[in-house]
Amino acid sequence: MLPFFMAWTPGGYGILTYTGRRSGIRRRKCLRAIRDGQSVYLLMLRPPALAVERPSAVAAWVHNVRANPQVAITLGRHTSCGTIREITDDSERELARVALCDRIHLVDYGECDLHVRGLPSKAKIRALHSYWFDTGVPFAIDLTD
Repeated sequence: MLPFFMAWTPGGYGILTYTGRRSGIRRRKCLRAIRDGQSVYLLMLRPPALAVERPSAVAAWVHNVRANPQVAITLGRHTSCGTIREITDDSERELARVALCDRIHLVDYGECDLHVRGLPSKAKIRALHSYWFDTGVPFAIDLTD
C-alpha cells in the first residue's frame, strides 16, 4: 500500500520514515497512525499465533527504530519529526488504545470488510482494532515540531 499512499495518506494511516540499523538507509513503512496532541500512536501488528508462541517477536522495523528512535511521520500531506518509543505505562497504553481503537475513518470500513465477515459496522471495526491492539505492540512518537 506504500506506493498508493505516497502522494497522500488517508485518515488513520501514516508513513513512518526511519533509518536501517545496519545499512543506514532511510526506509518507509505504511502503518495505522493516529495523532493526539503532540503524540502520534502506532501499532505493530503481530499474527495471533506468533503472539502466543513468541510474545517477544517483533517486525524488522521495530528493531530499526529501537536502534535509532529518530523518525519522521507523514500524516496526510504533513510530515513531522520526533522520537519513537514503546509504550510501557498502563495509563498511556489506555490513551493509545482509545486513540487507535475508537477513532474510525472511512478507510476502516474497507479494512473491516477484508478481515471480518458481514457488512462493516462501527462496532465490528472497534472490535477488530481492539483485537489487533491486544495482540500487537503499541508505540508513541513524541513530536518535536
